[in-house]
Amino acid sequence: MDELDKKILMVLQEDARLSYTKIAKRVGTSTATVSERVRKLQESDIIKGYSVVLNSSKIGITTLITMICVKPSFDVAEIGETIAELKETCCVHNITGDFDLIVSFKCFSPTEREECTSIINKINRIDGIERVNTYMVLNTIKEESQIGL
Repeated sequence: MDELDKKILMVLQEDARLSYTKIAKRVGTSTATVSERVRKLQESDIIKGYSVVLNSSKIGITTLITMICVKPSFDVAEIGETIAELKETCCVHNITGDFDLIVSFKCFSPTEREECTSIINKINRIDGIERVNTYMVLNTIKEESQIGL
């Protein structure tokens, strides 16, 4: 990945709806070059997809952060994969420290406690989990998906 690829990625992160022609003008190259570069970035899985970024608080979504400690005889990565398969799961990270995994879940409104409780119960039923601490996010100060290149 060279500097031109990075410039194209920065523009796409700002607005993935832009045409290749507009991207080409912004980065100073041809439309054909942008098209070819984007194709290669997709094929190499650097660009994983395109999506809409929602404002969770405006549509009544609550974020749960769960810290998970895995029993010593179990495979952390395998348990992480199991958790990643849950439809409510947003991200799963293997971490250092007192816990093995940190997981972010989304559920509708905190008044829908049944949904939040259901997620926690699903986690607690996974074989190999020793301890779970779950926190409800009260206010998101910053949530950014763009990566500075």
